[in-house]
Amino acid sequence: MQDPKTILPASVLVALYKDTLVLPESEKKDEIIPNKEEKETATSENNTPIDLPKVKKSTGPLKHLGDHHKKVLIIVNDPNSVYLNEADFILLTSILNACKLTIADIALVNIGNQETSLHQILETLPSSTIMCFDVASADLKIKLPNTLYKVNELGESNLFFSKALSTMQGTGAEAKQEKGTLWILLKKIFAL
Repeated sequence: MQDPKTILPASVLVALYKDTLVLPESEKKDEIIPNKEEKETATSENNTPIDLPKVKKSTGPLKHLGDHHKKVLIIVNDPNSVYLNEADFILLTSILNACKLTIADIALVNIGNQETSLHQILETLPSSTIMCFDVASADLKIKLPNTLYKVNELGESNLFFSKALSTMQGTGAEAKQEKGTLWILLKKIFAL
């Protein structure tokens, strides 16, 4: 059996983490070392605490996943992930499949790690349908009621707010109820 630390070649690891592990010399002078208030605590394999710096919000160009072919925009708030954590991404993919959509059809934007507004997002990604998971209207810098699972018309777009994808994980009664409520709305929106 291979040692788990040597499964991925170094070149693959460098390619995966090029934006976060390697800083060009020109950027090192601007690097900010977080103080204690800006750190999160995790534990190592032997349960000793490790301070992790919080992810700094990006203010550069809008980062999104997907090709946006069918003008569907999905906005999430996951400050600990680039786009979305793995469990929620798997659930989102199954939701998209049920709606006869793929990642190529949508644009996934995580506002948890980038400073933006709905107006800025729509300038880059004009959309007909906007799904917001664990996002409040204040997070998007708009004034709309945060009523869950109710479609709001916003110009040419239909926008709705939903609870976090993590609340729909598992087989518990609450998770099933959240998925069911979301599914009823998605069937109306996508005429399924």
